[in-house]
Amino acid sequence: MCSENGFLSDDGVVARIDEDTFLCHTTTGGADRIHAHMEEWLQTEWWDWNVWTVNATEQFAQVAVVGPNARKLLEKLGGMDVSKEALGFMEWKDGTLGGFPVRAYRISFSGELSYEIAVPANLGRAFWDKLLEAGKEWDITPYGTEALHIMRAEKGFIMIGDETDGTVIPQDLGLDWAISKKKEDYIGKRAQARAHMTDPKRWKLVGLETLDGSVLQDGAYAIAEGTNENGQTNTQGRVTSTYHSPTLNKGIAMGLMLNGPDRMGEVISFTNGDNPATKARIVNPVFFDPEGEKQNV
Repeated sequence: MCSENGFLSDDGVVARIDEDTFLCHTTTGGADRIHAHMEEWLQTEWWDWNVWTVNATEQFAQVAVVGPNARKLLEKLGGMDVSKEALGFMEWKDGTLGGFPVRAYRISFSGELSYEIAVPANLGRAFWDKLLEAGKEWDITPYGTEALHIMRAEKGFIMIGDETDGTVIPQDLGLDWAISKKKEDYIGKRAQARAHMTDPKRWKLVGLETLDGSVLQDGAYAIAEGTNENGQTNTQGRVTSTYHSPTLNKGIAMGLMLNGPDRMGEVISFTNGDNPATKARIVNPVFFDPEGEKQNV
């Protein structure tokens, strides 16, 4: 989703519930903002459409059941077929699990086998407790956002607010495929045609691996040759997300780099506070499971 200025403002998953009903999942915590965005455009530009928007966030409790044993756990609860054949990746289905009415989505932000299970909000705690009890045999545990962020970065998944900062367009992140080539218009299309937006010198998304295995500083700048008129060191990119990957046992990062996709394998120096610069190699932003096999099992 883009703003009228063409900048990326949100991403999510849209489920078509029936012919005329769509359920939009926004970035976590972004539902109020995106609902207001939709309402503004409906009320000021498309007021004659027979379209209504409702913020249904508080109506549901939604739990992500993730990992190699996720399907086994849901099958143990029983009530609906959650096999790959019956519920494929990027599909959803209504049914029951463990006696609870659910809407099950096969969506994944971790890049692992993942189901997001929505239940009525008043059943959220009871369903959570049922999952924890049934999952004891696989040592089930809640996982936090830091673990989620590391896993999504290993798979090259972008994060709104990390890879975006209000100045980034989808094309900067290699999301050209998501921009419609058929629609006569969409919010942001005109802005994205401006000279600054199509400038080949815009920084583009890449992956980064430090040569010594260390972790780059968040927001570190890629150092370029020379200085500007103020005597400041020139830059040619910046780090947007950076983590230690326990899977790969090294520091990994994502960043925006001048001509980045065309510079694979090149070694760049990055700022490191008052310490000597850290060297990192430009690589593909997908560090692990490039074919997406883990989320498609």
